Amino acid sequence: METIKVILVDDHKIFRDGFRLLLQSFPYVDVICEASNGLELLKVLEDNIPDIIFMDINMPHVDGVEASKRALEKYPDLKIIALTTFLDDDYLEQMLMAGVEAYMLKNADIEEFEKAILKVYSGGNYFSAEIVALLSDKLNILRSRKVQQMELPEFTDREKEILELICKGFGNKEIAEKIFISPKTVEKHKSSLFQKTGVLNTVNLVIFSFKHQIVNF
Repeated sequence: METIKVILVDDHKIFRDGFRLLLQSFPYVDVICEASNGLELLKVLEDNIPDIIFMDINMPHVDGVEASKRALEKYPDLKIIALTTFLDDDYLEQMLMAGVEAYMLKNADIEEFEKAILKVYSGGNYFSAEIVALLSDKLNILRSRKVQQMELPEFTDREKEILELICKGFGNKEIAEKIFISPKTVEKHKSSLFQKTGVLNTVNLVIFSFKHQIVNF
């Protein structure tokens, strides 16, 4: 398969060294650069554009949240996988709203990292099981409080079908193959979903769907 170019961003060199070795065990991954904080990353991106960025959250100077926002404003096609040591719902919400495609714990198994890389590279999204549980708990609390829901837009049957597959983490090509349409048609339906829901990216579309119970965990 094609080589997937990766940049690692973490303020702990020991972690970067170990994580680089892990990623290099995948023959299709090429770690092209590293950065110790968000400020360094923004400078690195001036000359090196990766397919995927692994982004730590807690870093000095410019943290992962702000770095993700700035990077995606300038390079909207970047794909970012957030990395964290501890579950924190505040950081989770901030990173998701910043536009990351995936959110993982640093102690995840090697198989899980491989799954996340392939999902994100193909245009999908990925969350560690612990992250999904945290999201589910948070949304269940909102539901139990009977938070007033906005008036939901009307979706076509095809849009609902595509939305469900998006929420399962499938990318455009995978969705196209599953429902026998072209990737370009999938993209058109996604654009319609973005417009109807008022979101700007796939991850926020997933959050919108779960929050308003359009799709359940």
